[in-house]
Amino acid sequence: MRTIKLQLDDNLYKDITQSGIDIKEKFKEFLMDFVDDSSTAITTKEAKKRVADAVNRYRNEPESFTELNDDFWNDTEKRLLQRH
Repeated sequence: MRTIKLQLDDNLYKDITQSGIDIKEKFKEFLMDFVDDSSTAITTKEAKKRVADAVNRYRNEPESFTELNDDFWNDTEKRLLQRH
């Protein structure tokens, strides 16, 4: 295991600690974003094509999409809270 030394402005540190944020845990989450998840990147052209395809699919088959009702949002919130 390695140690990382981080220097923060006193006011920033005070604001973070007073907010109740777990600095170590948030920093670990931040660093995990740097880990390669092995997913291949896509080009802007490919991203635009995927969006256009999804819009067309929605126009032709709106019933194949998830309805954004309270159950959907409650489930989403529950899963996000479990992750953090």
